[in-house]
Amino acid sequence: MFAGAVISALLMGVDPRQLVGEPLWLKPFKFYVSLSIFDATLLYFFAFLPERRRFLRRVGALIAACGYLEMVAITLQAARGVRSHFNTATAFDQAVFSSMGIAITVMWGAVLVFALALLRSKLENRVLASTLRMGLLVTLVGMGLGFVMTTPHGEQLETLKTRQRPLEVGGHTFGGRDGGAGLPLVGWSREAGDLRPAHFVGLHALQVLPLLALGLARRKQRSESKELAWVRAAGVGYLGITLALALQALRGQSIVSWDATGLASLGAVAGASLLTLAAHQLRRRAPGSIPPPAPVGMG
Repeated sequence: MFAGAVISALLMGVDPRQLVGEPLWLKPFKFYVSLSIFDATLLYFFAFLPERRRFLRRVGALIAACGYLEMVAITLQAARGVRSHFNTATAFDQAVFSSMGIAITVMWGAVLVFALALLRSKLENRVLASTLRMGLLVTLVGMGLGFVMTTPHGEQLETLKTRQRPLEVGGHTFGGRDGGAGLPLVGWSREAGDLRPAHFVGLHALQVLPLLALGLARRKQRSESKELAWVRAAGVGYLGITLALALQALRGQSIVSWDATGLASLGAVAGASLLTLAAHQLRRRAPGSIPPPAPVGMG
């Protein structure tokens, strides 16, 4: 995956072609980098189930195979100068897009199976365990938003009603067409709703939330109970931000243009995080509550 990212970066420098308003090889580059980070993070997570080696080998092989199939399709279509996602212009393009959909569905299922196994496991460090589990949960939500992008909308629905083949089915933009003015590098739409920010934020919960646990572990003055309260509140907030970004996109609102409803959703996220923190503190102070165990080292 890393080699693919390097090659895509080099091709961006020599291939001047554009696709949907951005360099042709930018999408393969972003996906190679994202999958490299995703795979490396999952390998770190696998270390917490040493007793399930055979299970992990099978799950890991399945996830890796799906990732490689996805990248072969994206790279092939980039080399042809056409879109990989949502492209149904020809029977071949439709077959490629369908194969990508199958691969991602299988990958999502494999990650879910691993998440369930991790939920049932008993990890000594409750803070780290909580962030690992919440990270996987939010990541599954972020991955799931990709399925929403594949649903036909607008003119595509009208074309399908006539039993004709639309040029594209689905898209990441709502309230407009894919492409147009976007934010630098990422290309997220500045003109309409775009599901990619929510998709991106959700996917990277896998890295952000465990890093939070590692950061809290360095602050020795905090008790395990307080750390647990903070990471759970952060997990609720992170999930809420992902959903708020998704709501913003589905309403056709750009990530740079927040109206009253969008701001209210962010306020609700902040409120849910504070309530989670407050509820945890109240449980600790309740009469008859059991004192938390002493902090357990992370290494």
